[in-house]
Amino acid sequence: MSNHPLPAVSRRSSLAFPRASAIVAPMVQAGNTTIHFLNAGFWWDDGGAQFGIVPRELWEKEKPANARHRIKLSLTCPLIVTEHGLLLVDTGIGNRLNEREQAIYTPESGAGLAGGLRRLGFTPADVTHVILSHLHFDHVGGVIDKSASGEIRPVFTHARVYIQRAEWELALAPPDERLAAAYRHAPECLRPLDKVVLLDGDTRITPQVRTAVSGGHTSPHQCVIVEAGGTGLIHLADIVPTIAHLRPAWNAAYDTDPLTTIAAKKRFWAEARAKNLWVSFSHDDTVAAGRLGQEDGRTARLVETVNVAAVD
Repeated sequence: MSNHPLPAVSRRSSLAFPRASAIVAPMVQAGNTTIHFLNAGFWWDDGGAQFGIVPRELWEKEKPANARHRIKLSLTCPLIVTEHGLLLVDTGIGNRLNEREQAIYTPESGAGLAGGLRRLGFTPADVTHVILSHLHFDHVGGVIDKSASGEIRPVFTHARVYIQRAEWELALAPPDERLAAAYRHAPECLRPLDKVVLLDGDTRITPQVRTAVSGGHTSPHQCVIVEAGGTGLIHLADIVPTIAHLRPAWNAAYDTDPLTTIAAKKRFWAEARAKNLWVSFSHDDTVAAGRLGQEDGRTARLVETVNVAAVD
């Protein structure tokens, strides 16, 4: 763990803001709330790691692997535009990977989140809230910008960053070798932040937006739920990273508690159906979000979808 000082943290405080946005990106409307599905880029990860104990013969029919056994993934980050602020969920990989990591994951970021915001008429400085589902490198890396000289600065300079307290503590003081490897990047990403808000369980962020702890992928992993105008969204983050993971037992090897992941899937699917909510996925390379059909056997089915945004 780094000896550099880490940022002070605060409890929740109210924030006000913003302005209307143009509809120039994949999106859904929920009352007066607009949810855009920004794409921080594409990357390639080991297919076996993404599907755990599922045999390759099965998962490769859904997500074909390249010659290096890697599958193409997106970095979908919902941007929630409300009268209470501009809320961004997760931030992708960013530009902090070293040469070896770039060779492994081969990220294709294009203009990244900044470009997606710009197309909507916003800048990173307009974002008022950043909600992190968890602190793995492909969700937290985009909170910082790393220059060629190694200088690091926060990207969302006016935003409060919402993290589960238990996730923060795991990331900065991992209790075992597996978690130490999973969070080795965390000090570098968290150190520059000066507006961190630590959450203790399920929390309402604005009248339309709340977090719900799911566990499973990491024990404090949280999903983000938007409700407005009789509809909304559950961002499933890494509980259901791709549409192939809609099968209850298809879970990533990264999950620290796969049985909790399975239970969380079923719980959120039931809520989505009962409340007419869309569901969205962090890493599917073609589908950013969808509506669930009525229960059809054990696997959830999508009856309407929103495509992943292209990368410039």
